[in-house]
Amino acid sequence: MNRTIGMAYCERSIFVSTIGTIIFLLILPTCLLAEEDKTLTKLEQPDFLTSGLYGGGLTFINRDAYVRLQLQPDIPLGKVGIGLDFILLYNPYAEGTEPQILAEDAEAWDSPSTWLRLVRYVRYGQPYDPFHFRFGELDYLTIGHGSIMSGYSNYDRRGLRLNIRNSENRFGIETMMNDIGNPTIFGGRGFYRPFQREENDNLLTRFELGATYLTDINPNLQEVGEDPLSAVGLDVGFPIFETSTFRLDLYDDIAFLNTLSEGNTQTEIALTAENRVTTNLAWGNAVGVGFSFTQTLFKIEYRTFGDGYIPSVFDYTYESAKLVSPEPDMPQFLGLETNTEPRRGFFSQLIWHPLPQVHFMGTFEDYTNSEPKLYMAVTESGLVPRFSLRAFYTKRDIGEGGETNFFGDLFDLDEKSAFSVEVRYEVFPPVVTIVTREYTFRRTETEEGVSQFEPIHKTSFMVGVSTDF
Repeated sequence: MNRTIGMAYCERSIFVSTIGTIIFLLILPTCLLAEEDKTLTKLEQPDFLTSGLYGGGLTFINRDAYVRLQLQPDIPLGKVGIGLDFILLYNPYAEGTEPQILAEDAEAWDSPSTWLRLVRYVRYGQPYDPFHFRFGELDYLTIGHGSIMSGYSNYDRRGLRLNIRNSENRFGIETMMNDIGNPTIFGGRGFYRPFQREENDNLLTRFELGATYLTDINPNLQEVGEDPLSAVGLDVGFPIFETSTFRLDLYDDIAFLNTLSEGNTQTEIALTAENRVTTNLAWGNAVGVGFSFTQTLFKIEYRTFGDGYIPSVFDYTYESAKLVSPEPDMPQFLGLETNTEPRRGFFSQLIWHPLPQVHFMGTFEDYTNSEPKLYMAVTESGLVPRFSLRAFYTKRDIGEGGETNFFGDLFDLDEKSAFSVEVRYEVFPPVVTIVTREYTFRRTETEEGVSQFEPIHKTSFMVGVSTDF
């Protein structure tokens, strides 16, 4: 058994190493030929959300058909931007008291969160400006280096992101809230460069200290009044070299997370005599190096964890992982089996913009042959005339808890996954046809009044006028 596990781990390591080598060979000439007047420190992940479409068509959600109407105007006002998201689904087969007019994921218009989805975003500035504000959807949100929150999504709810820093970049904060209509996850990170001086520019003056706090006040959907899930992190960073086109960073993050446990020493999930879940403190550490070239950002971290720690706990599938356990007497924290052994391994991330029309992002992490996690996304617009593509795929715990191996489970869509692909073709300006296929999550409410997310399959066929082609 150990030999089999070891061989599987080696196969995965060879697979990831090979992909990394190919990516590096592709990046190198791109970096050498890239334009010099663009700063990579402002490079961000691409936008994978549909926008700017006026039209209609059909949507199929879990084999149920709906007529779709969509109006998505974008209103730029200098540094201020406003985007609306008026999407209605008509159910021609509604019976009795069933509503005929539904929201985007076939949800009833019965909650503040659903009504807030009419506003896609309201923003001021960009994330790296001294002041940046964004109300709207949060897709692949990362706080700090990502040790606690990396690639978080609020599944098209309307949340809040606020970044403030002084003009010299000596200190600042970045904060978030997942859902204005029903806030449960919030917090942020502050940083300070205590030795920064305008007249001096060296390693000491660029030394950076950071502190992060994030919490979920309702982590266990089965328990009323349970303790919140809280994570606290401290980090130090050394921007070794920094210019307009290249930056090299070294950093170290340490984080503490309260996990569900039995007693003070075990990290197994259990109920106490008072029928409540107790908590225990777990720790994790990440030592990383980040390279920022023109149009390319790459970082790699070596991470070590103590008993029960969950790395980057607030990720893309965090909300959907808070599922109800099939055994009511044994709730599962985040729907996961909390690991009871110390682990270590690598986390890597690549954001690459090789051409003006192409944008790629990918992350992979694996720890002591357990909990491998993958995120890949790509956008293409204009490289092929009249054609554009947006796609992403993410999965956690690949090969864990099932009958298939790593490669068999890699692209098997289940509750550990999220997937979206959108293909646009411009018939004649500005009329476009759009086909989308999604495996995502929508909020539901049980008979007991418990709000949670469930996976849905969604396919849409639309024709309309695009302002974002």
